[in-house]
Parts: sequence; C-alpha cells; structure tokens
Amino acid sequence: MNNTETNKPNFKADRQLEYKFHRIIKAILGNQFICQDEIEDLNNGTDFLLLKANPFRIGVRLRRYEYFKNPQYRTEFTIRWERPSGVETEIHKINQGLVDYILYGFVDEREKHIIQYFIGDLMVFKDVEATPVIKPNTPLDSWLAIYEINQFPDDFIIRWYNRP
Repeated sequence: MNNTETNKPNFKADRQLEYKFHRIIKAILGNQFICQDEIEDLNNGTDFLLLKANPFRIGVRLRRYEYFKNPQYRTEFTIRWERPSGVETEIHKINQGLVDYILYGFVDEREKHIIQYFIGDLMVFKDVEATPVIKPNTPLDSWLAIYEINQFPDDFIIRWYNRP
C-alpha cells in the first residue's frame, strides 16, 4: 500500500454505507444546525429563511449492527489514529482543525435505519486531554483510537439519539 492508499474493500464498504444513508444524514444535520427564526416569521412573514453562515465540516462514521450488539461499543467512539503507510489520518485532520463536528452512529441489522448516533463538537474534543486506547483495526490497515464518551464534558455531545 502506498502512503495515500487505504484498504480499498473496507473503505468502499464504509463509503457505501454512508452513501446509503446520505439523505438521512443530511436530514439529521439539517435538523441540528438549521433553525427557524420566529421573529422573522412574525415580523416579516418569512416562514423559511436561508442565512449565510461560516462553513463547517462534519466527519461521519456509521458502524454496522455487529458492533451495536456489544453494549460496550455504544458508549465508545473510534477515530483512525495511524496508518502503516504514515499517511495522515482522521486524528491528524481533527487536530489541524480541518473537521468541526463528528456524527457517529450505528445502523440496524438490516441496514435500513440509523438506530443510535451522536453529534460531537470537535473543538471541545480537542480541548480535553483524553487518553484513548489504541488498537489495531481488522484487517490491519490502520490503528484506531478508542474513546469513552464519558471522558468528555457534557458540551461535547450536542445531540444524542437512540431509536425507540
């Protein structure tokens, strides 16, 4: 593998899962970050308003149901820590300020619904000196940093969802 490659079958499968849920992910993010303005509505008759905003970036990681079945994984999240090739990983990009939020979730067994997720503020993440557990990924195309959600202050999680 050269220094820009990933394990292509795993990367492709992960991207397919994200693509499969891309409309739902956009709806989740829109509902979190786009708000109605009641004063605009009352004073100006504007029911919907598009405001200019500074761009921000969101990293997304969906995990398959096999991980959700283990209750331990429901209170953890992983970030790619290192690759054998030395190419920069998600943790490097977060530390460089290239990603602002993370949406991390699990899908159901039939891969029809997102059954649990959280949106985390990566500025809060970077301010905390949390020590992750580093473990090799299977297959070994990278090492993952495993963080416990409770290592972070309450303002790290800006949205938590569990499907009833």
